[in-house]
Amino acid sequence: MEDTIQYLQIATDIIIIILFIGLVILVFSLIKTLKFVSAKIEEMSSQIKDIKSTMNPAVEKFQDLTENVNGVFSKVRDNIDVLTTVVEKVRDTADNIIEFEQKVQNRIEPPVMDTLNTVSALSVGIKTFFDTYKRRKNESSSVRELKNEISEIKESLRDANEELDKVNIKLNNN
Repeated sequence: MEDTIQYLQIATDIIIIILFIGLVILVFSLIKTLKFVSAKIEEMSSQIKDIKSTMNPAVEKFQDLTENVNGVFSKVRDNIDVLTTVVEKVRDTADNIIEFEQKVQNRIEPPVMDTLNTVSALSVGIKTFFDTYKRRKNESSSVRELKNEISEIKESLRDANEELDKVNIKLNNN
């Protein structure tokens, strides 16, 4: 039994030695891995510093660009406000011109139309007179009929003159 215990003790010692050798190998590989990780971290740190040094001017340029864009937008807003004001003034001026044109048309058109009607009536009266005169001359009508025609023409002329006087009064009042 003692032999078995001794064998067991030797086997246990061998297992413990193998475990310690494995532990030493594990520690060395862990140290090697940690050195590798540390080197990579230092490399990343230097790259981050490089990126940071190149990013600072880029960030400053971006801030300048942002300020310029904001300035442009504020000027555009100001110009839009000015343009809106100008468009409103042009619209108001156009409305005033249209209103003025309508007022002028409403004041001038009736007297002009009355004058045209009077001239037209006068023209018809004169034409009637000459037509009648020619017809009577050709027919050798009596003097009395001619006097009747002349009195009718005089009456037409009197009516035309009255119309012209009314138009002149309206024009003088305006």
